[in-house]
Amino acid sequence: MGCEFNASSCGVAQQSGEPAQECENRARLGVDCFGCEDGVVAIASVREGTLPGNLPYLAVGTGPPLVYLCGGTPNHRNPPPGLERWMTLRTVLPLVRQGFQVYFTNRWPGMPVDITWPEVAAGTAHALQEHFGGPVDVLGHSTGGSLVLQLVADHPETVRRAVVASAAYTLGPVARRAQLTMLRGLEETGAYTPEAMAEMLEGMVRRRFVRTLLGPAVRLAARRVRVEHPSDAIAMVRAEDGFDVRDRLADTKTETLIICGAQDYFWTLDMFAETAYRMPHGRLIMYPDLGHGLVTSPRFAADVGAFLRH
Repeated sequence: MGCEFNASSCGVAQQSGEPAQECENRARLGVDCFGCEDGVVAIASVREGTLPGNLPYLAVGTGPPLVYLCGGTPNHRNPPPGLERWMTLRTVLPLVRQGFQVYFTNRWPGMPVDITWPEVAAGTAHALQEHFGGPVDVLGHSTGGSLVLQLVADHPETVRRAVVASAAYTLGPVARRAQLTMLRGLEETGAYTPEAMAEMLEGMVRRRFVRTLLGPAVRLAARRVRVEHPSDAIAMVRAEDGFDVRDRLADTKTETLIICGAQDYFWTLDMFAETAYRMPHGRLIMYPDLGHGLVTSPRFAADVGAFLRH
């Protein structure tokens, strides 16, 4: 899901005469210049703030607002300048290019460890209603997608149209197993363990021998992930384990796009399809060649834009 910044191809450096090294430094700091492997460069003003209830967000772009509820994260804060923020912006900039003002939104810090998934949705709904004053388009990826489905079930008045990316009505078998392994590691060590990270690979890579080859890199990655307040991560994993809206989908009124990759092994393909089928205004897009990280695909942004503008 990463990409390597190439300062020599940066439009700011070429158009303004700014030295490539200085431009590269600005990109690493998360200021103004962002690039990716397709050579497209966007100039964006990144605004940072918190929604009511202390939900941190980064806002990028102009146009109608699109709230992007992020996937699982070890820390309930905005990504700091540097690689973490650059990776975040690489995800949202294709949506910005579709003409949206994207609010990349995390959960609030200091969650009680016994919080329920409906309570997480209620806090999110309050934040959206207070900030936007009416229904807003909402996209959620992975854990964020689970949250979107709870929102449209419990608080449909806050969502104009919904996009659920790489998620279904409840956790898939591989996703649930991986998250419970992660939970045990967090409870025992306060960190993401190598075992948890290796379990996550099962949802992304089908072939066992490939997962074995990736083992050393996964162990290194686990050591590099810093969990600043383990109780927040523990609260979210525990809460999502209880998430299940399968029996409520038939009563939802929100137009909802379920968008997924056939190579996302965290859920079964039937679970994605059933989620869309059970919703009166549900639609399904499944990419045969994409997996859990589909949000970085240009096709994803184009299809999301078409659905929200329809």
